[in-house]
Amino acid sequence: MTAKAAMDPLPAVQLDWNGWLANLRREGTPSRVYYFEHGVADNVQAAIAAQHGVWAGLEGVSPTAEWKRREAMHAYLGQEIFRVFPPGARIVPPKREGQWAEETKGVITSWEEFESYDWPDPAAADYAVLEYFERELRDNMRVFHVVDIWEVVVGFFGFESLAYAVYEDRALVRAMFDKVGAFVAAVAETVCDFDCYGAVYLGDDLAFKTSLFMSPDLLRELIIPWHQRIADIAHAHGKLFLFHCCGNMYPLIDDYIDRVRIDAKHSFEESVLPVTEVKRRYGNRLTLLGGMDVDFLARATPERIEAKTNEILTACMPGGGYFLGSGNWVTEYIPPENYLAMLRAARRFTST
Repeated sequence: MTAKAAMDPLPAVQLDWNGWLANLRREGTPSRVYYFEHGVADNVQAAIAAQHGVWAGLEGVSPTAEWKRREAMHAYLGQEIFRVFPPGARIVPPKREGQWAEETKGVITSWEEFESYDWPDPAAADYAVLEYFERELRDNMRVFHVVDIWEVVVGFFGFESLAYAVYEDRALVRAMFDKVGAFVAAVAETVCDFDCYGAVYLGDDLAFKTSLFMSPDLLRELIIPWHQRIADIAHAHGKLFLFHCCGNMYPLIDDYIDRVRIDAKHSFEESVLPVTEVKRRYGNRLTLLGGMDVDFLARATPERIEAKTNEILTACMPGGGYFLGSGNWVTEYIPPENYLAMLRAARRFTST
């Protein structure tokens, strides 16, 4: 790709929510590429906006101005659905010291700490961003926000303390999952009442590169019932349930397809299982979101990224059920020109 080509405006996409849904439901090979991102880092958005004039006329520091910029950016990138951040709609575990996640002992490791903790009220969440988009969001676009259960519980305990507590005080562990799960369920009931809200997106990293963090049976006991309940809430409201999970979670993939009934899975790593192989194994039962390995997207040349994009689309688009995007999210260290190289290749791609 020449330097001039990298500066050219990104070819426009005609947004089509019904087409997006048809692709998700695997109703046949789509006529164009559809896209999904867990998120795009602020600095990457700002660089693209400055280079391509995406935010011209949308200056300002008010929440409304920020929401308008977010919508404009994701429309420019060709994404029918994008992430928003309603304050108070997600439990964030406090840290004992600084900003690093606590892996040994968190702020709750006993019944006394559990019962004395000032738990947030889901009714106190601020849904102004959803109220705004309920009025103002353009046709053929929807929004989502991230909820999580497992990662919140791990954050409160610290993973080491949680691993001990599973055997030494299983009742406390269950109480923690129930407390956090009930909060997420209440939030899901509320957000699903908004027409602009397209999907409940639950992000719980249950695994690392080679294995689950706990045995499949423990996860089936402690966390999967809550994931199933949140999925049931989404489906009862006519919404989608999208599941983000990093690592080698594939010992549980049948549970999530058949029991939880996820509508799509997000997060893929070449070092775990390439998205093309996931498509080959599960593509007739599962829709896939993203898959361009983040490390590759950050370090490869634009030319190699274009070639990899074509490889992924050739393998994953047939029959529908694939949305192009990064394997996790567009991090702050991914060069904007690399991300745009992927999108440009997709704009040119034809499945016939």
